[in-house]
Amino acid sequence: MRRDEAPILHEVSVTIREVAAKAGVSTATVSHVLNGTQRTRPRTKERVLAAVQELGYSQNQAARNLAQGKSNLLGLLISDIRNPFFPEVTAAFQDQALAHGMDVLVLNTNYDVQRMLMSVKRLIGLRVPGIAVLTSQIDPSIIDLLKDRSIPAVYLDLGRVDEHISNIVLGYEDGIAEAIEHLAGLGHQRIGYIGGTPHLKSSIRRTSAFRDNVIRLGLPPDYMIDGDFTVEGGYFACSKLLSRSSPTAIIAANDQMAIGVLHRASDGGLCVPEDLSVVGFDDILFSQYTQPALTTVALPRAEIGRVAFEALWSMMSKPQQGGCELQLGARLIIRQSTARPPESSKKIAAESRSNSTVARRLD
Repeated sequence: MRRDEAPILHEVSVTIREVAAKAGVSTATVSHVLNGTQRTRPRTKERVLAAVQELGYSQNQAARNLAQGKSNLLGLLISDIRNPFFPEVTAAFQDQALAHGMDVLVLNTNYDVQRMLMSVKRLIGLRVPGIAVLTSQIDPSIIDLLKDRSIPAVYLDLGRVDEHISNIVLGYEDGIAEAIEHLAGLGHQRIGYIGGTPHLKSSIRRTSAFRDNVIRLGLPPDYMIDGDFTVEGGYFACSKLLSRSSPTAIIAANDQMAIGVLHRASDGGLCVPEDLSVVGFDDILFSQYTQPALTTVALPRAEIGRVAFEALWSMMSKPQQGGCELQLGARLIIRQSTARPPESSKKIAAESRSNSTVARRLD
């Protein structure tokens, strides 16, 4: 071998017997420690874990699943791993799973029903005991596939509860209503709306909520346009909206599009909130650090992940109880991107100057 060649390293497979010998315990004790199937003395557990780490032992999870006919691996399906909405949901779900001795395989569907079907079949092949389908859309055949195999599943805004099926309902309508009432209370009469991808159920619910609430408040529902939940989509939808109308405020169906609106306003020479008020939806981490900080409707993302796991765990632990419906609300967080409309600000300024003039004359 030449000096400049690196040595070829061959992986050495460490057995559970070697771990047991190193720790001075039986192979059964090692198995109980690693699988959490029986209480073990703290000192014994420490010796086993130290031996595992020192020898680099790794369990063959696939083989163990096949042998036991079950798995400690849960499936989590999300729509878009690039969307800042999902990391906190995923982290909360994983934290709960780890606390219950479970691992999580996260799969990204990219809004593709066929890709989702392939992901579900993969999880079925791994014999997962439960799946959380936290996506914006789902083909009914997937629901039936999991139900027929008696695999517990929790869904997001599915609108259906059944045996092995739980559903999380998010309060989109309340959040949209609160945002509109906030803007109307500031004096806005021309409120625009940029919706999400039109065929998604969550988009339809938010758009319907906007239309219903502006009509309820006696405002014109004339400033509406579809987007696609991306920053670029928000930017170009805002351009179209501003070119054909003159809203004094815009609500976007998610924060990414609201960030696109902020950029479009800046590129067009509009100051936020002096010339245009902007409201987002979701309260992703970045919304606190935009310039100005974004007023937005907050969804409890960590709570979504937590209750999704709890619903799944309940169905796995007590299958006779069936599924359940869980409702999570939304609330408006007011930051710096909303203010009175330009007309109201000018009127207030004029009235203030007039009052000052009258006061000086009286003096």
